[in-house]
Formats: sequence, C-alpha cells, structure tokens
Amino acid sequence: MVEAFYADESLFAVVRTFMTLDTSVLKPPDGFIEIANRLEQAGFKAWAVGGAVRAACGGGKGKREEDWDIATEARPEEVGNLFSRTVPIGVEHGTIGVLCHDDLYEVTTFRRDVKTDGRHAQVTFADSIEEDLARRDFTINAIAWRPRTGDVRDPFDGVSDFDDRVLRAVGTAARRFKEDYLRVLRGMRFAGRFDLKLEESTANAMREAVGGLPRLSAERVREELMKVLTDQTPSSALCLYTEFDVLPHWYPELVNASSSHEIWDASFDAIDAISCRHPFVRLARWLIQTGEDAVVRRAASLSLLNRLKFSNAQRGVIGNLVEHYLPFVNALDSPKRHRQWLSEVGESWRDVIRLHVADARSAKLERRESDILVIWRLLHQEKLQNHPLKVQDLDINGDDILKLGVPPGPMVGFLLEHLLKKVLEDPRKNTCETLIAETRHLFELGVVPESLSSDA
Repeated sequence: MVEAFYADESLFAVVRTFMTLDTSVLKPPDGFIEIANRLEQAGFKAWAVGGAVRAACGGGKGKREEDWDIATEARPEEVGNLFSRTVPIGVEHGTIGVLCHDDLYEVTTFRRDVKTDGRHAQVTFADSIEEDLARRDFTINAIAWRPRTGDVRDPFDGVSDFDDRVLRAVGTAARRFKEDYLRVLRGMRFAGRFDLKLEESTANAMREAVGGLPRLSAERVREELMKVLTDQTPSSALCLYTEFDVLPHWYPELVNASSSHEIWDASFDAIDAISCRHPFVRLARWLIQTGEDAVVRRAASLSLLNRLKFSNAQRGVIGNLVEHYLPFVNALDSPKRHRQWLSEVGESWRDVIRLHVADARSAKLERRESDILVIWRLLHQEKLQNHPLKVQDLDINGDDILKLGVPPGPMVGFLLEHLLKKVLEDPRKNTCETLIAETRHLFELGVVPESLSSDA
C-alpha cells in the first residue's frame, strides 16, 4: 500500500518541491559531504534529513538548528564496515554515529514502524527514503535532500506547509501521536520555534493525546523542556503547554499560577527577555510562579525538578535562584546589607540579577532596568573588594576553633557562622586575632557551654 501511494504521489511532490525549496542555502559541512560521498560510492543512497533541511524551508535565515543527519539504505553493519571511527548511538534502531573531522554525524538506516505503544517504537529496516519519511511526525520534518543528485523528496508537502506557516502531522494525526506521545510536546516546540499555526486536525489530535503524556519517561520530557528553553522565544511553546493542559501531568506545581493570567503572561515576557544561553535561569523564572514565599517556592521547585530527574547540581543551582529571587536588595541599602545578600545568594548572584533585569525588560512589569543596573554596579564593586562572604573566606578555620577547646561537632560550625556575620558587618574584623577574641567573648557571654570556657 505504501509503495503504491508513493508511486502515484512522489513525482508530483518532487516537482513541486524543486519549485519552492531553495537548496542553495543548504551548505553541508565537509564532514557530512565526505560521509555521504563514501556511502554513495559504495552504492548506497545518502539523504540529508533533520534540522538543516527544515531550516532551508525558511530560507536558512534565523534558524539556529543545523543538525546534519544522514538517512541511507545501508544497514548498520555496512555503515560500520565503511567507516573506521564510529559510535554505536542506537544500533538497535539503525543509528550509527560517524566521526569525521572531529564532528559526529548520525547515519541512520531507512526505517518503518512495526509496532508502537506511545512511548517506544519497534522498527524494521526499509528500502526507500519515502518509507522512512512516512514514519515521521510532522510534514516539515518529512523532507529529504540527496546532495549527490540534488533530488528532493517532500511527499507530504512539508515545504508548502512551512511556507503557509502551518504545522501538520504526517498522515492521520491521531495515529501519529498515539505512536509516541512525545510528539505532542515536540509539536508545541516546533509551533513555537517557527511561529507556526497548528492545523485543525493536528491540534485536535494533540489535545486528545495529552492524557498519554504521563506514560513518557521523565528524561524525555525534561529534554524536550530544555530544548524549548534554548529557543529564542520559549514563551510561545510554554503558552501552548498551558493552553493544551500539559501542566497537570508534569508541572502540577504551576497549575495554580497559570490561573492568574496577568502575572502568568508577565512571567513569559521575562523568560523571553533572558538570553537563550541561560536556560536554567529561564527555568528558574518560570518556577518562581510556584509561590510567593521563598521557602514554598524552593520546595515546590525542587519537587518539580526531582520529578523530571534533574541532577543534584542542577536542582541546587535552580532552587537557589528561585529561593533568592526575593527579597531583593536596592540601591539605597547599606554596603553591609549588600554583603549580607551576596553571602546568602553565593555564586548565583549574577543570575539573580539577570532575573530582575528580565523583569525590568518585560513590558508587563513596572520595573526600570536602569535601577537594576545601578544595583548590579554596587554589588559588583563590593565583589571587587574581595571582602569575606563565606566561612571559607575567614582568617580562621575549624582547627583554630578546636584549639580553643571546643570539641568537634555542630558548635564549631555555629561559631564560624557567627564570626562570618560579624565580618560581614565590618570586613576589618577578618583577622585571626580579632576572630579569636570574638570567640573568647562568646565564652564569656555563655554562648559556649561554661565547661569549655575554662579550657579557653
């Protein structure tokens, strides 16, 4: 049936595509060309697929995605025999990574689905590029270009859809999403990234398939979110998350926040104002909506980040930003207060500033960017003076405390934290003699048990 369909339709698609797709913007890297040429010389057709071909639909301008993937009729073992430097990325699915000029290119054998369950697909190898394109999610992703001959395959009119600013599923939309529910989230990302309108049947099928999202792995959902957060304007896709009721399934901590449209929309403005080079800062700005209280915000955010299986280090960084977003300092605060704030926030202080600059750049929030920049300069000047901001910066350490007769344990940490507070108030106190004297003073005040004061 598939072969009969392509026999009737592919010629028209090729002719139409040649008229609309500007292949002159396709500039493959040398490594891609070398791999494709070797495959062709061995008798295997090599087609470019993926982001680089899709970008050509928009004239190749303004699209950051440049994935040069290869689809070929060569089987994985044949690819392995042709190239000496390979990586088994997904051999069971027909994908071999080929290293050329120190860049890695994915070479995948033509495939067709045998069985799907909404999360995984069982595939078998196919013999034509048309069969391979027929299993893809959206028409704008079902386009292939053969560098050797200049041929283009666009059996589902993906180029026309891109020109018309429409995102359409390949074939029957409901079937596409039931095959893999991640396509729901991918569709939202593509619609947002390329400013595409969802075709009606595709949108309806996506809405019906949202209930299948909990069947996905946390890792795949997290990866999709991070791809959204590295787009130029992630708010477009995140708005679709809200519109299509994705939040209850993977982001329940944000459901209540989304009901306040004014604040919710303002947060999206701020997210877009943060550079795509800082996706974790963008994520923190989104998660700030989980609560007004710092402790509540952090707890809710960590719950969400844990669900998506972010690493411990990532949870720490993002949680710190969410917690210390407010209360914020202002330009009229004393240097002492600025030092205290820098000590509380730690190495995340620049990213907290980025959050507030983004708020100021949001058209929906009444903040002045110039005010935030004044605060930044004051904090930066404080940092340049290298004043002690953490326990490790003190001119005294735990060993010095122990020599005073304090036994190992929590009391040592308590004393160091107390000394840090004193130094934050007056950095001139950061000398070993002054800090030891302060510790002895605590003994006299009875802060340290009397049994220790005689040893001191």
